[in-house]
Amino acid sequence: MSGLKFDDSLPGVISSRTHSIIDYIHAGTNFIAAALFYKRGNARAGHAAAALGGSVLMNALMTDYDYGIFRVWSFKTHGILDYSVAAASAAFPKLLDIEDTPESGYFYAQGAGETIIAGISDYDDDSGSQRRKSRKFSSFRNRRAA
Repeated sequence: MSGLKFDDSLPGVISSRTHSIIDYIHAGTNFIAAALFYKRGNARAGHAAAALGGSVLMNALMTDYDYGIFRVWSFKTHGILDYSVAAASAAFPKLLDIEDTPESGYFYAQGAGETIIAGISDYDDDSGSQRRKSRKFSSFRNRRAA
């Protein structure tokens, strides 16, 4: 799956294309949550949600999958970073001393949701990879020239 042994037992039912769509929705959700948290007066929760949104967005933009833009790293690397986002999300309430606020539940739910999505994503699916396609094409071109 993502290259991490503990998620190999879960079914990889989410394709890279579906995962890429989920990522952009996830980033947007965090930005909306940040705005709501700022409006409620909880700047710490707002900063944390904005940071999560930014990290999810950056991971999506940099991944070599269907809706990735810069395509710097593989979907498998993306998966490892997904688990990092999940851990950070679940840790934010304690780290930022907002455990006793209503916003803390949002971060715990984000951490759990991210873990579930990461666990059931097929990080071996490289069907949207442009690097994979260019490798096949360049291999064909090299054989043809010989």
